[in-house]
Amino acid sequence: MSRLVTDDMMEEALNYLATSSDLIASARARRLRAEFKRKRLRAKLILESNQPSATMREAWAEAHPEYHKACEEEVTAVEADEHARAERNKADTIIETYRTEEATRRAGQSFR
Repeated sequence: MSRLVTDDMMEEALNYLATSSDLIASARARRLRAEFKRKRLRAKLILESNQPSATMREAWAEAHPEYHKACEEEVTAVEADEHARAERNKADTIIETYRTEEATRRAGQSFR
């Protein structure tokens, strides 16, 4: 019977789960800090604007180069957070697949 998940894949997945908590937490924290920074900067820029209407002040703030830079920083942080989460999900899937394959293998042996 051909296996989808090798022992090496299982070991790698377990190792990742055992060692990645700090990485995942750090990526999530960077994401939140970047989001808060972007929001604070937007509010600051709106207050600094000398545009006559609220809509124009918001547009000015969102068109500002500093705001664009903050948005790019947030995108980078979101990407790192999503990557870390995807890697954790991949490890979880590998482990579940391995467990299912092992259970199927053991059930097949008991019928012989």
